[in-house]
Amino acid sequence: MIHLVGSYKGRSGKTTTVTNLAVFLSQLGRKVLLVDGDEQQTLSYWYEARTASGLNTDQLHLRQLVGATLRDELPALAKDYEDVVVDVAGRDSTTQRAALTLAGVYLVPFVPRPPDLWTFGLVRDLVAKAKDVNPSLRAFSFLTRADRYSEAGEALVEETVGSLPNVQRLATSLGNRVAFSNAFNWGQSVLEYKPTDAKARAEVTALFTELQKAVHEKA
Repeated sequence: MIHLVGSYKGRSGKTTTVTNLAVFLSQLGRKVLLVDGDEQQTLSYWYEARTASGLNTDQLHLRQLVGATLRDELPALAKDYEDVVVDVAGRDSTTQRAALTLAGVYLVPFVPRPPDLWTFGLVRDLVAKAKDVNPSLRAFSFLTRADRYSEAGEALVEETVGSLPNVQRLATSLGNRVAFSNAFNWGQSVLEYKPTDAKARAEVTALFTELQKAVHEKA
């Protein structure tokens, strides 16, 4: 399964989502390919930190692919892996559109604040166009950095993220926890980082378990 984590907004927690999803899948015993499709290469720096820390990467490999190269090379590469997790820049890009033609799952994190939520119409339109080319694509959204937001914020969330049939909102949210950045700095997921943040681990496990269940039910 090719999972694409993308959005129209930077600083939405995409790469953190990618790394935690990849480790979650690898801990299920699945062989995972990480694809860094962002020219800033933040995911590649995470993987370098992981390698430098001596963490086992037997089940977790990385390639850098952008634009047409991703579209041309990923199908053959994906055959050697049970799962692929793609990270792209937080904007409308050739790489994101190329990945959408190949992905089975499109996962979009949203921070519950107006500048991020206002991009949801753009995401909706992007998904609609992608499904014309890739009818099997399934799109999901969730809230991140979401431990505090107002009743007005919740109303805006429901009006946007929670109201559209072609992008399913997952019930689980990720909080704004320092464990995510601490783990990232060491090339880890919060599922691995010590000292353990039980709440962060529980949120990640619940989110991706919910995602896997939703994907299976729709298959």
